[in-house]
Amino acid sequence: MGAMRIRDVLAEELGAVPLPEVSGLAIGLNRDARTIVAAIGDRAATIAWAELGESIEDLEWQTLSLQEAQGTRLPASDPQLEAIAVDAGVRILLVQEFPCRAEYIDARSRRVLAHIALEIPDGVGSEALRESWRDPDGSHAEGVVMLRDRHLLVVKEKDPAALLEFAPVGDAARGFGGDRWLDAGQTWWEGIGDDSAEDVTLVLVAVWAPTDEMTTVCPDLSDAAAAPNGALVLLSDQGRCIAVVPDGSPATDPFAGSFEATSVWRVSGLKKPEGIVVLPDLDVLVACDRRKLTKNLFVIRRTEWDRDT
Repeated sequence: MGAMRIRDVLAEELGAVPLPEVSGLAIGLNRDARTIVAAIGDRAATIAWAELGESIEDLEWQTLSLQEAQGTRLPASDPQLEAIAVDAGVRILLVQEFPCRAEYIDARSRRVLAHIALEIPDGVGSEALRESWRDPDGSHAEGVVMLRDRHLLVVKEKDPAALLEFAPVGDAARGFGGDRWLDAGQTWWEGIGDDSAEDVTLVLVAVWAPTDEMTTVCPDLSDAAAAPNGALVLLSDQGRCIAVVPDGSPATDPFAGSFEATSVWRVSGLKKPEGIVVLPDLDVLVACDRRKLTKNLFVIRRTEWDRDT
């Protein structure tokens, strides 16, 4: 591992996402192929989104109750939604903390395409990881990034913190990074749920644990995003920092991999950061977990961190 560069950056208050306790952010394209920012919270089964215009200061948020999605199994209140991703088909992946599952929803037709179980089979990964994943009070998914070939990169918050690759049964681990992120016009899972919602299972195929130095700087992991240059950007609540992580290939033992940031930004001005996205112009948006619908969205300008990604 190379030397980790650490710098201090400032987050500017940008406004508010109209959701209590925002837990995840994502970017995608709407039906007009315009970039949108989407958000989810863990207090209510509601999604918020806003189209990016000429200035991020002018975000106009809209909301939609996920209970309107045909076939959803999400509870109306306290759904424990912790992660969100959006692909080019205006399809939204929502990940629950517990039970460890996700729903893949077609936003255009407001219909669930797939109910997805995220499983760690017996004998796979460490005992501590399996026990934590199966414990209702344990640490589970906090962030997600869609990968090619119907794989997912899931961020596990703590006890232990890790990056987890899930895949269809029988698939081998393929890693994460620039050649594994979806293209701008790519759908994550083509053809699924064309007739009705499907029940599918993704299983753990690879694990990357933070190095000791990484854990010292980022004690937990709160969300993840793919940067335009291919790097993985991780958010840490307890560390009040953002870590830029290079591509990760599966280790010889795919359940014994490790990762470390090339650079870390210690961010001032944030409290309980839970969601992160990197915009096309490389500004970074961070959402914070607040019960009040005010002062929960911040921006870190590209000029603050310059050429780190």
